[in-house]
Amino acid sequence: MAELDSKADATNTLLKATKVGPKEVMAFIIVTLSVAFVAFHMYAGMYGHPEAHFYRSIHLTVILMLCFVFYPLKRASWMEKVNCWTIIDVICVALVLTVELYYLWDINAFEYRQISPNKTDIIMGVILWFLVLEATRRALGWPMVIIAVAFTFQALYSDKMFWIFYGPKTSLKVLALDMYMQEGGIYGMPLGTIASFVVLFMIFSALLEETGTGRTFIDLALSLFGAKVGGPAKASVAGSAFFATLSGSSVANVVATGPFTIPLMKRVGFKGTFAAGLEACASTGGMFTPPILGATAFVMAAYLGIPYFTVALAALIPSVCYYVALFANVDFYSRKNNLKPLPKEEMPSTKAVLKKGFHLLIPIITLIYWLASGYTASLACFWSIIALFTISFFKKSSRPKAENIVRVCESAVRATVITSLACAAAGIIVSSTTLSGVGLKLGAVLVDIAGDRLWLACVIATVFAIIVGLGLTTTAIYIIMAVTVIPPLIKLGILPIAAHMYAFFWGVLSNITPPVAIASFAAAGIAKTGPMETAVNGFYIALPGMFVFACFLYNPALLFVGEPLDIAINAFGCLVGVVCCSAAIQGYAYKKINILFRLALILIALAVLSPRWDYSIIGALFGIMIIWHNYISAKKNPPFDADSSSVAAGRAG
Repeated sequence: MAELDSKADATNTLLKATKVGPKEVMAFIIVTLSVAFVAFHMYAGMYGHPEAHFYRSIHLTVILMLCFVFYPLKRASWMEKVNCWTIIDVICVALVLTVELYYLWDINAFEYRQISPNKTDIIMGVILWFLVLEATRRALGWPMVIIAVAFTFQALYSDKMFWIFYGPKTSLKVLALDMYMQEGGIYGMPLGTIASFVVLFMIFSALLEETGTGRTFIDLALSLFGAKVGGPAKASVAGSAFFATLSGSSVANVVATGPFTIPLMKRVGFKGTFAAGLEACASTGGMFTPPILGATAFVMAAYLGIPYFTVALAALIPSVCYYVALFANVDFYSRKNNLKPLPKEEMPSTKAVLKKGFHLLIPIITLIYWLASGYTASLACFWSIIALFTISFFKKSSRPKAENIVRVCESAVRATVITSLACAAAGIIVSSTTLSGVGLKLGAVLVDIAGDRLWLACVIATVFAIIVGLGLTTTAIYIIMAVTVIPPLIKLGILPIAAHMYAFFWGVLSNITPPVAIASFAAAGIAKTGPMETAVNGFYIALPGMFVFACFLYNPALLFVGEPLDIAINAFGCLVGVVCCSAAIQGYAYKKINILFRLALILIALAVLSPRWDYSIIGALFGIMIIWHNYISAKKNPPFDADSSSVAAGRAG
C-alpha cells in the first residue's frame, strides 16, 4: 500500500509551476476534479440530492479515479516519474469511466433492467467489483479486500461450504444485480451516507483547518492548562480532542498535533511511551466526541433511522467521561512523579488567543444550534460552511485567498477517498452476507453461545470488534458488526442505539487496542519509542474510559435515554467512577495508595456504573470520600519534592 504524501499536493504544484509538463497537467486534473467534486456536493447540500443511484455513482466515479491517481502502482506518489506500471493505472481509470458512461448512456433502460440484468450488466458489475477492491487495496491495504473477497465467494459457492457458511448458492446474476444495479451493495446506504452527509463535514473540517481553527484550539488548550500540574499533557488531551473532531481521523490528528505536544510532555519529564500513548488516546477520542463524530456516526444514524443529533447526544456522556479519565490519569501520574508545569510566561494568553481566533469558533456553535433545531445534517453543515467562509474574512489572519479555497477542496477530497472506499468495500460485504444469510447465522450462533448471559455476548462482541479491527477502518468495522453481531445483541434485549453505539465505540478504540493500534504506532514514530510498548501504555491509559463503553449496554441512561434525573445521577456516578479507576490504575490519588485501597476504588468504579441508583449514589459518595481524604492528607503532609535528577530520569524514559 503506497503512502499518501500530504506534501505532494496538486495545489502547491500548480502554485510553484514554472512550465507545463506531465506533472503540472496531472496536478491541474486533480485540482479540477477536486473543485468540481466539492461544488457538486455543495449544490446537493443546498438544493437536495438527485436520485440515489445517479448521485452515488457520480460520487464513486470521481473517488475511484482520484484513488488510482493518489495511489499509483510502484510509485510513492503521483508526482514521481511514470513507469511501465502506469499503464495499469490508466486502464483502471478508463474502466471506471467506462462503467459510469455505460450507466449514464441510457439511465431509463438501465433501471428497467434491474429486474433482469443482461450479460453486459453482469460484466460491468464484475468490473466495478474488481475496481472497488483494487482501489481499496491501494488505499486501505489487504485486510478489507480479503474479507470482501471471502464473503463474495462464500455467497457464490455456499452450497460447497460447511457450518454456518453452508446454504443455497447465489448466482452471479443476482449478486451483480444487488451489488451494482441496485442500492443493496456497492451503492448502498454506507456509501450513500458518505456522499450525502460526510463529504460536507469533510469540507467544513478542511476549511476549519485552513483558516487556523485547529491552531486556535491547541493554543486555547495550552493557555488554560499548560501552566498547571501535568500542563502539557492536559493541553494535549484538550487540544487533540478538539482537533480530532475536525479531522475525523485519529492518525491524522496524531500526525498534526503530536509533533508539538509530545516534545512538550517529554520536556517536563513525562516518559516517551506515556506521552505517545496519551496523545494516541486523546486523538482517538475525538472520533466519538460531539459535535463532529466522524463518518461512522452518520452511517449509524442512517442504520438506526434517527437524526444525527440524537447520535451525537448519545455520545456526549461517554466521551466526557473518557476525557475526564484521561485528565485524571495525567493529574495523578504528574503528581506521583512530581512533574513540574511549564512556566506561565511561555504559555499563550487566553485573552490573546480568543481575541485572535474567537470568530472562528462561531460556525461550530452555529452548527450545534442548527443540528439541535432539527435541520438535516447536510443542510446544517452547508450553512455552517457558508458561515465559516464569511466569518473568516473578518480578520486578516484567517482571510482565505483563492489558493486556500482550492487547497480546501483538495484536502476534503483526499480525506473522503479513504472513507468512501471503505464504505464501498463494506457494501460488497453487506450484500454478500445478506444474500447468503451468513450474517443471520453468525448472529444465531452468538445467541446460542451466550444464551441469556448478556455479559458473555458483550465480551464476544468486543473480541470480534478487536479481531475485525486488525487493519480495517472504524467505519468498516462498524458496518461489519452491524450485519453480524449487533442484531443478536438487540435480540438479547439491548436497546438498538446502545447496541450500535457499542459497536461504534469499540470500532474507534481499535485504533489504540493492541496488537494493531495504528494511532499508537503513529505516536510512537513521533516520540521515537517502541510501537508495542507505546500501544500497551495507551491501552493502559484509556482503560478507565473503556469501562464506560462496557457499561452503557446495562445502563442506557449514559446515552441520554430515560428520565432527566436518572441521566444526571448516572452521569455524575460515571464521572466519579472513571476518576476512581484512574487512581487505582496509577496507584496514586494525591498520595500513594496501597493495594487494598486500589481494589476498593475499582469496586467503587464498578458500583457507580450500575443502573441502580442506590449503588451509584453510595459508590459515588465512598469514592469522593476516599479521594477527598487523600487530598486533605496530602495538603497537610506534602509529598517529597523530587530533585531535578529524578525529573531528568523521567524525561529520558
